[in-house]
Amino acid sequence: MWTKNTETPRQRANIKTRQRLQIRLDKIAFECFRPPFSHSVPDVLSTPLVLSSPHSGRNYPASFLAQTRLCTHQLRQSEDCYIDQILAPLTASGIPIIAANFPRIYLDLNRAPDEWPPEALADRPGDGTADIWPISPRARAGLGLVPVRVGADSDIYPHDITADLVQGRLDALYTPYHNALADLLHKARRTCGHALLLDCHSMPSHDISGNRRADIVLGNCYGETCHPDTIDYIENVFISLGYGVVRNLPYAGGYITSHYGQRHNKIEAVQIEINKDLYLNPDTLEPHAGMAPLTANMKTAILHIKNYLDMPNNLAAE
Repeated sequence: MWTKNTETPRQRANIKTRQRLQIRLDKIAFECFRPPFSHSVPDVLSTPLVLSSPHSGRNYPASFLAQTRLCTHQLRQSEDCYIDQILAPLTASGIPIIAANFPRIYLDLNRAPDEWPPEALADRPGDGTADIWPISPRARAGLGLVPVRVGADSDIYPHDITADLVQGRLDALYTPYHNALADLLHKARRTCGHALLLDCHSMPSHDISGNRRADIVLGNCYGETCHPDTIDYIENVFISLGYGVVRNLPYAGGYITSHYGQRHNKIEAVQIEINKDLYLNPDTLEPHAGMAPLTANMKTAILHIKNYLDMPNNLAAE
């Protein structure tokens, strides 16, 4: 939980020096993250379906690691490991995919652009927004746009981050990704009359009480971001493949789903969370034997969804 700092003048001066160094390190990191996303788009777009993987980036350059007190393994705990690879075979079927090339722990694309860390928000120079910008519960807990904490009590950085750092990451990484995603969805809607975004993630296999989560969690913000027939069809596809599926619990959909899911504008959005037990070794964070069948089943499921969307007079287009 964020609280205001009470450093001495000497400590504040040392922190300012380290913060300036951090900005310089970020500029080096931006070069390592270029381009900020992978963008697989067919020459001729013929489907309303768009896939997004905002949390599968696994590039941890030395210029980022030099900023943090944590090791790479600790930083990777929030990563949606290999979701981009699971989706990759679908590009051969003409389905556009966008995936981040930087890690979620560096910048979280599934947060609103105003979910700043409180300490960085307070650092914004003289624009008056520090008092009027809302501080979301996630940002206050250190899990906002630029995460500053892993878990409950593991700080990522040895000092507060600055407004300049947050703005720099927004400009270099966040805005280009969201501009490209919005362009894809609008192009799909123009071409096909409607669009469906599947925002793909993976989730910890068990909750904090030790209970195993479902294989698949579908989030549609409790019915707000897609037509009922669309979510029914997606759910039935995964059930037919043998997966246990629940809706909206514990993940109803993050910023990407809620922001882009605009049924009134003929753009639907569904968040898909995949249980990491299905394909990942939790200790090494490397794929196990379940990776291949999961990849095959995801291809089958998403191609079924694509065919459903391509059917004339389906309700998603209404």
